[in-house]
Amino acid sequence: TASEKGIKISDATELTIIFSADTDYMDTYPVYRTGESADELYNRVEEVVSLATQKGFDTLLKAHKADFSKIMGRVAINLDGEDNIPADKLLYGYSNNSSYRKKAAELLYQYGRYMTVSSSREDDILPSNLQGIWNVSNNPKWASDFHTNVNLQMNYWPVFNGNMAECSKPLIRYIKSMVVPGRITAKYYTGIESKEGEQNGFLFHTQCTPFGWTCPGWNFDWGWSPAAMPWILHNCYEHYEYTLDKEILADDIYPMLKECAEYFSKLMVEKDDRLVTYPCYSPEHGPRTMGNTYEQALLWQLYDDSIKSAIALGIDNELVAKWQDIQNRLNVYEIGEDGQIKEWYHEKKLGEFGQFHHRHMSHLLGLFPCNVMNKFQNPELIDASIVSMNHRTDKSTGWSMGQKINTWARVGDGDRVLKIIGDLFKNGIYPNFFDYHPPFQIDGNFGFTSGVNEMLMQSNYGCIELLPALPTEWEKGSINGIVARGNFTLDIEWESNKLKLAKITSNAGGKCKLYYAKGDFIIDGVESQNGVLELDTQKGQTYILYV
Repeated sequence: TASEKGIKISDATELTIIFSADTDYMDTYPVYRTGESADELYNRVEEVVSLATQKGFDTLLKAHKADFSKIMGRVAINLDGEDNIPADKLLYGYSNNSSYRKKAAELLYQYGRYMTVSSSREDDILPSNLQGIWNVSNNPKWASDFHTNVNLQMNYWPVFNGNMAECSKPLIRYIKSMVVPGRITAKYYTGIESKEGEQNGFLFHTQCTPFGWTCPGWNFDWGWSPAAMPWILHNCYEHYEYTLDKEILADDIYPMLKECAEYFSKLMVEKDDRLVTYPCYSPEHGPRTMGNTYEQALLWQLYDDSIKSAIALGIDNELVAKWQDIQNRLNVYEIGEDGQIKEWYHEKKLGEFGQFHHRHMSHLLGLFPCNVMNKFQNPELIDASIVSMNHRTDKSTGWSMGQKINTWARVGDGDRVLKIIGDLFKNGIYPNFFDYHPPFQIDGNFGFTSGVNEMLMQSNYGCIELLPALPTEWEKGSINGIVARGNFTLDIEWESNKLKLAKITSNAGGKCKLYYAKGDFIIDGVESQNGVLELDTQKGQTYILYV
């Protein structure tokens, strides 16, 4: 029986609860409401419950499994760990059992994919936020909002290489919805106004909400971050890099990139032979300056993404030339006296400014997730990044360890990555495998899944590199179904810490450049040279790589 006081259940051996919830929210500035009455909203929710009740438990469960399996079943990982071990036992025995460590990594990897499927589906209005969609109270930490100085970006790091590209669409939709209120913020905070027939550009900062909040946030000290905008647009651009979908590039992604690029072209000034923005802040510490490595790297990536998008669409040749000139004048990186990547241009030695061992690695974003540094062309920058990463140390909170896992994977140090993964399991993961950043912050889970993909395959330097950061302990294993830029699906198998076999399926055709650092391989009777082989692929064809 049900009443206003509650539900009373008696003489039952089984109970099925069918629950539905909805909202009259709509992502349209400035009202953000559908206009429904309370009765109309109630009737819509009630109809869902009624239809679900008619279907019954067995049918609902079958549909649920099919729905999740459609995405979850695309990727399989096997690190040769022991099967059928409960999660709590894996954690308790993690330090002393290699097989447990491998199985724990497999589970946490797929858990990150599961969380993506659970919080950011193709038709969702809003993307996943700081707690995914799992609020722990009516007053959650950080208002469960969208932080864009690493957190929202990290939520979407595993989406593309983890073969869940459609799950990025709520993010693109949300960022697009922030453009109109962002134009108001750009006008009032930076004084840039549009000419007739043009847009003045849009601006948002660290803290964003579903209701067009684009100003610096609760606290200007950490809230000011114009470069958050090009950073999150890079996540959007990756949808095109991985899928080669020109329709979404032309309709949704490039217009935002173009307006953002033009906005910053008006905002920058010349200082010490480089174009810079000001005031600059390196999240979340340090002095305010004219220009810093964090903003310069993200601006370089913004212009790179904008240039590549325009070329892919065959438009805006004059803007491309202009943007290339701006990109060349950013002069992103300098190496300091201690061999480090300088975070601030007036920095000489490590630790002169900012907070020692800070959890953010904002000045290293050009290494990961961006592509400003190229290890084949700029090995000295990779060496300097390692100096800076060592100075930051491995100790940190859960989400930051997720970032460190990805960044160390980019420099190819698999054993260091595995050490940080061990730290994560000891001090950064709850027994239910939620990321530990009190009380819960989902980005660390997503960072881990992305990091494992980066350990086993990277595709950001114009080639697909196989097993770039394979740790010694992962001696034997396989991963099937991950995706590289250019829309290639890969199955990779290794044994005795060496590549054994790989299958590359070309989903869109085009050139595919493969690289394996530890030796040569053969595809269709053609042998690689110094571990490099370039293929002209046909759409739908699978190519088998043998070592």
